[in-house]
Amino acid sequence: MSFIGERLLENIDAHLLQAFPSNANENFAGISMILVGDLGQLPPVNDTPPYNSRRRAELLWEQFTTIITLDHIYRQEGQGSDQERFRQLLMNIRDAKPTLDDWILLMTRSSMTIDTTTNQEFDSCVHLFSTNDNVHNHNKKKLQSLKNPVARSIASKVQNVTANQSGMDDELDVDLLLSKNARVMLTSNLWIEAGLVNGVLGNIRKIVYKLGSAPPQPPAYVLVEFDNYSGLPFNDRHPSSIPVLAIERGGSSQIPLRLALTIHKSQGLTLQKATIDIGPTERTSLTFVAISHVKSLQGLRIMPPFSDDRYEKLNKGKQVVGRKREEERLQSIQNNSRASHKPKDVDTTFTFISTNCKMYCTGYYCKI
Repeated sequence: MSFIGERLLENIDAHLLQAFPSNANENFAGISMILVGDLGQLPPVNDTPPYNSRRRAELLWEQFTTIITLDHIYRQEGQGSDQERFRQLLMNIRDAKPTLDDWILLMTRSSMTIDTTTNQEFDSCVHLFSTNDNVHNHNKKKLQSLKNPVARSIASKVQNVTANQSGMDDELDVDLLLSKNARVMLTSNLWIEAGLVNGVLGNIRKIVYKLGSAPPQPPAYVLVEFDNYSGLPFNDRHPSSIPVLAIERGGSSQIPLRLALTIHKSQGLTLQKATIDIGPTERTSLTFVAISHVKSLQGLRIMPPFSDDRYEKLNKGKQVVGRKREEERLQSIQNNSRASHKPKDVDTTFTFISTNCKMYCTGYYCKI
């Protein structure tokens, strides 16, 4: 929900009023609305958070008056002192109050601090960058180091697409570079039960084209050997190698793979290991979102390192001040209605969510 800006919220309301004209005198056409997420995540792109709006969006946002906070941390769970310290570090950064000790601890995971063997282990893991340009440069360097032919796959347009379906989906790259042995990440849930989910890693083993087609057309499929595949084998000799076909999203067709990601496009992923490049300047929630992708401090490599002065103005940023003010308002609403709305257990929570009341749910890396 942190990605929802004033224009998007107003558009949701407008489309619901069109779909249910008989309820045109009610916000969201009287439809039950549930927002889930963490306002401490990345803010809307090229938009203003609705709680900082002076438009109709602010009135719509204030319709969410039932609040449930899920406060158990699942991604970085664990009882050891190191894990507790890592959780506190992340919370300090989220709340724009990092300490010098936090920075010193983070720099123990710098590429200049960890040993050569550990650095080599991280070379094959996911890399996250602050800009698209850095992603493209990294991908080119990695592919060049493989010394294998590179196939360029340009997303193809899907015929008979309506205006509402046009545009490229965030899951798919318009221009994708592929090469044998390249380390890639799946960006779509293809087969959840077998472990083929958004964020799983693997290595390209083959790139196969239909007869008569060639780059830059998308291949017929890319054979990827996935790290944690648990389904039926496609090939008995290579049981973890699975063909990944192009999928259709947003009016385009493309292979759902990526070599590296921007921090924005990686929001929501849980990673065992990752190399993080947060760029030269701090932006709202960027460092928090990037670092919190990993489950433990040992799963993090920071490259390049950064100085502690990037946090000096973090707590005074306009978006951070507005977000904290809104979180205080929501917390006050929750405290006032705690007795009547607080769920007793997990089953009650599910029952409560399924009712037709409007509800706002926030949490720091929650799992329902």
